[in-house]
Amino acid sequence: MMFNIFIVFAFYLVSINGHGYLFDPVARSSAWLIDPSFKECCTYSSHMEMFCGGVGHQWNTNGGKCGICGEPYDRTIKLFEKGGAKYTGKIVKTYNQGEQIDVQVKLSANHQGHFEFRLCNVDNTPNSDATQECLDRYLLTIANTDSTRYRDVVKHGSDTITVRVQLPLDVSCHHCVFQWKYTTGNNWGRDSATNKSGPGLGRENETFMGCSDITILANIPSTTVPPIISTSTTTTTSSSTLRSAKRGSIKPTQRWPALTTQRWSVLSTERWSMLSIKYSSVPSAKQSAVLTTIISSSPTTTTTTMSMTTTHSPVRISPWSALLVAYQRGDDVIYSGIKYRCVTSHRSYAGAEPGLLTWALWRKLE
Repeated sequence: MMFNIFIVFAFYLVSINGHGYLFDPVARSSAWLIDPSFKECCTYSSHMEMFCGGVGHQWNTNGGKCGICGEPYDRTIKLFEKGGAKYTGKIVKTYNQGEQIDVQVKLSANHQGHFEFRLCNVDNTPNSDATQECLDRYLLTIANTDSTRYRDVVKHGSDTITVRVQLPLDVSCHHCVFQWKYTTGNNWGRDSATNKSGPGLGRENETFMGCSDITILANIPSTTVPPIISTSTTTTTSSSTLRSAKRGSIKPTQRWPALTTQRWSVLSTERWSMLSIKYSSVPSAKQSAVLTTIISSSPTTTTTTMSMTTTHSPVRISPWSALLVAYQRGDDVIYSGIKYRCVTSHRSYAGAEPGLLTWALWRKLE
């Protein structure tokens, strides 16, 4: 009996002395360590103790619930959530959509256990913070695995641990909340399934949390302009421009400048005419539409008529992915060399591969 009490007491001491925090992307409660702009408003000496108020308070008082950044769930106004005294909402890191990112966690004492990482897009709710329900919808996978848990914590000791995490392929945001959750493995508990007792067993383990504010830039797919088979252009312009073209000072092999639609829209009609002569190839369809609008509303008499025939490359079917891709009805994929069509919109995951067992989601194409 005394031996068991000693073991429990020993694990309790390890539990209260162990600390850690999310370092990159840096947590709201720790940002003052690396960004001087946070020091005046948000210095927090207990930033390594974001453990939901302690294991006893988390489980006995709050039923296992915790604030999204590691503060006690029952705290009315949480310091680091929106509306709290130390909340700024400042973006601390920018990533690209679908990128594999290196997340760093600093531990001063290793509790064993495992890490999990979550994401919530708050662009559509600017007046409120992320919720745990939103974060749970995007439980991220460890890069190049099908697992959402990083279980090698015990191998690192008290150190900086770097974990490569896969960002979703279908999420981009100006403001996303990134969450680190550390479920420790030191606390004594009982596994209800096996009825065994020991450290790290059961669900009532100490939990550390950290949340940071990030941006995920949308990927803009690169496109190849289809070859122009035939083009006829009639342009009325100034005589000085025509003389310049005849002198050979204009190179007809150059392409149209890669300007934005906004930039094209402010060009004068005369400038459009000059560009039509300078560049032998026609502008893009989007730029042509802007040109048509400008000409139709312009008081000048300049007119431009274009006709073209284009060829398009065949549509490439993407391979099926298990990384929580939001497939829509009608989407085509290829899996194990076989083409399938989505018949029910859903989000993909490992175990829902196209095949006989997922007939409600996918139909094989002949």
